[in-house]
Amino acid sequence: DFSVGENGPWRLIVPQTVYPPREDTELLAEALYSLDMIPSLAVEIGRGSGALSIILAELGWEVMAYDINPYAVASSRSNVEEHGLAKIVTVLEGGVGEPNWSIPENAKLLVWNLPYLGPLEGPLILEPIEEASMVDIPDGGWSSKLMSKAEEHEMGEFVVILLMRIDPESPSKREDWLANGWSCREMLSLRIGDEKIGAFAFWKPGFGIGAVTIDECESTMDEASKLAESGWQRIRTDSQLLGRGRRGSTWESRPGDLIATWRVPVNPGLEVNHGLIQTAVGSVISKGIGCRVKWPNDLIDGSGEKLGGIVSETSSNEDGMRVGVGINSEPRDVGGKIAPGWSETLGKADIETVFGIVDASISGILEDIPGLPILSGKELLEISWRGLSTSLSEGASPSTASGMRRVVGLDNNGGLIIEADGEVSVVTDVDELEWFFP
Repeated sequence: DFSVGENGPWRLIVPQTVYPPREDTELLAEALYSLDMIPSLAVEIGRGSGALSIILAELGWEVMAYDINPYAVASSRSNVEEHGLAKIVTVLEGGVGEPNWSIPENAKLLVWNLPYLGPLEGPLILEPIEEASMVDIPDGGWSSKLMSKAEEHEMGEFVVILLMRIDPESPSKREDWLANGWSCREMLSLRIGDEKIGAFAFWKPGFGIGAVTIDECESTMDEASKLAESGWQRIRTDSQLLGRGRRGSTWESRPGDLIATWRVPVNPGLEVNHGLIQTAVGSVISKGIGCRVKWPNDLIDGSGEKLGGIVSETSSNEDGMRVGVGINSEPRDVGGKIAPGWSETLGKADIETVFGIVDASISGILEDIPGLPILSGKELLEISWRGLSTSLSEGASPSTASGMRRVVGLDNNGGLIIEADGEVSVVTDVDELEWFFP
């Protein structure tokens, strides 16, 4: 008997060679219940007993379900028929890795409770068919093989939901999807003993509709104000004549640098201001390109030298805000100091690859995808703090005119909370601080 909260129970027949519904199945089921998508065709891979396909069918989806284990196919067909869903759930033997397998043409949703046990060494402990369904594979894991199939899928509004182990990390990693331009949003997570698992949604930013590109402009921040207010809107340029940074300062760029601005809709009910959005964007970009972030809006290398920055603007006649990003491609001399570039963290990555990573990073926290939950201010605050904590854990520390300070957190507006001698204060002006990087 399998239940998810107040839903169920469903009585399922599960042979011994088939993975039974467990905590990870329940977590993925809870993620499916949180969706608010218009049902059409869904695909489930590695369906096991058929529990998730039954839930999808009861939510209104037509389901095509695959498993390489013939016992799982027999089990799930029996369970689907027992629950009166055989007309809308098709069960097939096969899946990712099988010759000529592809994602069905009209699929709008794909779900997979990924195998996440580490590759076994020595003699088999499990039966071969059990190992194939429960054990991940090296070199990117099963999710990498799935991603290559998802890249071939031409459906625009297509969402992939995967159950992954995130601690300890399995070979299947979210970062591999990000590196290939896929947005990622954590839906739910759960710690079970020494392991932490999570349900994650993946999609292409703008569902595959690209950015507006122009050869030259004065400022992408100004150009972005002309973009439509609906959809995932962004503009990039090869040459920016009057780029601006914090407080209207000049941001100088060179050919090959990333220069782009996103027009971001902000749900007024979330009460999120541009300061918090700025810190959250800096955090996810720094993780995506392998650098560090300095409060509130600088992208830096390990020694604290600036390689990029984020600036946000809004006006009374627009609903959301504009978020501008500038990142150096190569090191260069700026005012007598060597400023680094992404070549020092990503190697010789081209501009298209870097834009894809940055676009997906921002989309993952800010794009409004129909059916997926929108991140709250609390979640953006947690993302911001995780990014800042990387530098702090490596010894970065700020000082004011009164001496060194200890960073203890961020407030709801993205302000920096510092402490000295038991006194806590909030800094909102970056010019009040000097940073030390060991």
